[in-house]
Amino acid sequence: MVIKYDGLAAGKGVYVCSSVEEANEALTELQAQHPEWFSFLLEEKLSGPEISIIGITDGNRIRLLAPSQDHKQLLAGDKGPNTGGMGAYCPVPFADDNILAAIRRDIVDPTMRGLQAEPFEFKGFIYFGIMLTPQGPKLLEYNARLGDPEAQVLLPALKSSLLELIEATLDGNLAQTTVWQRNGTFIGVVLASGGYPAATFPTGFPITGLDDKANFAPQTLIFHGATRRQPDGQLTTSGGRVLTVVSRGHDLEEAVQQVYAECKKVTFEDAYYRSDIGQRPVPELTAAKF
Repeated sequence: MVIKYDGLAAGKGVYVCSSVEEANEALTELQAQHPEWFSFLLEEKLSGPEISIIGITDGNRIRLLAPSQDHKQLLAGDKGPNTGGMGAYCPVPFADDNILAAIRRDIVDPTMRGLQAEPFEFKGFIYFGIMLTPQGPKLLEYNARLGDPEAQVLLPALKSSLLELIEATLDGNLAQTTVWQRNGTFIGVVLASGGYPAATFPTGFPITGLDDKANFAPQTLIFHGATRRQPDGQLTTSGGRVLTVVSRGHDLEEAVQQVYAECKKVTFEDAYYRSDIGQRPVPELTAAKF
């Protein structure tokens, strides 16, 4: 079964349980973390690879960005506790045209019809968390926002003007726009504080390696998360997911090699990052109903 906290949990409220003992442990942990509002959902445990589909809608049309894949668990091999996300990449090579067509038919289009039937107008980003099961694509969650860390790879991959897309959304004019993607693969690796995602862990450590921009490849991007600039100018850690390092490659293999070479150039005490972002085995999806 899957236990989900019925409230905001910063991406850390989901527990995939294989036994009664694991379920009891999850409930005990949730109750300790959220004593003010202890409410949870029980859901069916599904199997299959997960992908993220993010679109922007003006209420009538929706334009989808490239499919991406998040890595939610703390440790390599998809082990350990869930986090807000330890890395992501886009596009997803196995999310072919048949899979994307099934997602639009079974999930995206029905969502749009449901929104249009509501007595309010929704404009903005919609995040579809999707699992590709043997029975076809299944929706795990919605978010009315971009994903984190998916946004850190999706936005650099976007060739179209983000500002123009947002303006067209607000004007109800997405029908006249097209989303263009840059060639290649974009991958982001999150550098986290030691102890994350526990409730408390040490922070305030100096971050080194970022000042020498010439030391990084020209297309490398560094997205700040939990950082703080001290009065003396020193950059320090201030939370769990400290930085996201993003690289671009001609393909996924090249992007992986590039991003991990860049991650080694940034240091702070007890820094941790997963060593296998973008390196999951290609899933077998031939039997799925796509």
